[in-house]
Amino acid sequence: MGRQSDPRKAAAWERRIARFGISGVTVARFCVREGVSIATFHYWQRKLRDASATEESWLTPVLPVARFDPVEVVSRQAVTIRFASGAVMEIPEDREDLVKAAVRALASEAQPC
Repeated sequence: MGRQSDPRKAAAWERRIARFGISGVTVARFCVREGVSIATFHYWQRKLRDASATEESWLTPVLPVARFDPVEVVSRQAVTIRFASGAVMEIPEDREDLVKAAVRALASEAQPC
């Protein structure tokens, strides 16, 4: 049978691991600062994570994690202008004012062949 750990020691390690979480430094640097070995740090991190999972497993329902992928909304129809440089301009078909403005701007910039 496994040995019971001291609740005060476990609480101290919980606080220490929480401090590490917000420290922004590596485990090695944190352990030097705290005066503990890396192996001991990982032992307590694992022990507390496992204990937490065991305690909460019967209290907390396990729900699937929702995963959302980024999407790009594209209008169904658009006026597409492809420039010789490779640039592409797409204007929604329903924005007649923008289509006219783009045609006027291109016409004024056009150079004879």
